[in-house]
Amino acid sequence: MLFSIIIPCRNEGDHLRRTVRSMIQARGSEQEIIVVDDGSTDGCCDFLRSGEMPGVRLVEGKNLGVAGARNVGAAQARGEILCFCDAHLELPPGWLAALARPLGEGMAEVVCPAMADFRRPHAVGYGVTWGASLQWRWLHRRPPEPSYVPLAPGGCLLVSRQVYEAVGGFERGFYGFGFDDQEFSLKVWLFGYRVMVQPQVQVRHLFREAHPYPVGADELLHNFLRMTFLHFNRRRLKRVMEMVRGQPGFAGVMAGLLDSDVWEKRMNYFRRRRYDDDWFMERFKIPF
Repeated sequence: MLFSIIIPCRNEGDHLRRTVRSMIQARGSEQEIIVVDDGSTDGCCDFLRSGEMPGVRLVEGKNLGVAGARNVGAAQARGEILCFCDAHLELPPGWLAALARPLGEGMAEVVCPAMADFRRPHAVGYGVTWGASLQWRWLHRRPPEPSYVPLAPGGCLLVSRQVYEAVGGFERGFYGFGFDDQEFSLKVWLFGYRVMVQPQVQVRHLFREAHPYPVGADELLHNFLRMTFLHFNRRRLKRVMEMVRGQPGFAGVMAGLLDSDVWEKRMNYFRRRRYDDDWFMERFKIPF
């Protein structure tokens, strides 16, 4: 079975080289590595252009955004299993086969590992949930075995190609950075598939205080609102509007959103999904 590892990157410095080297050294399964350079200006992908790691495929892009870069990489991939990874990870030996075990045993369709902070390795997250205002919250209690979680962090997640294609990949209407993994996990659950953390696999992730490229407040707000418009019922959408309407740029973001394909896509998703957002919130005890 071939695993396709897809790494979107932009201005990653030497982190990308170290991540790719870690993947090659930890190799225990048949794998291909695809790096999608989303318009880097710091030369972080030059080592791939020079042929330093000839087995790694480089795909050139510009202004794709994280979701777009992941989708472009998936379109180039040949594997039956897709693994989306950040460009600043350290992987343990045999990680891919162990991470894929819940897929092979029919327990889940999306799997993420435990994720440790590179600088504070004792700080480990076992999947993600939402708080009372839909804020990102790591799950810090280690489950004794693979367990279902509401959200898989995009820093490292595994999905079968069949399910990736069935849900339409990552959201194609997102801008830049933000909410791509949360929307993807939510969509997976609502469409009747399952997301699981594999605590026996722990990867180390560099959590940075600032992005190496500009991330605008408007793009974050757009992605957040688009996710909620695509998947939330009217009552829950009203709560979202009350929560964010005072943010700068709200009117412009809403105008752009309402002039997009969001309503058509929403109706399509509501027809196709197996569960609704009430079920999801109740299933994972999310107070929103």
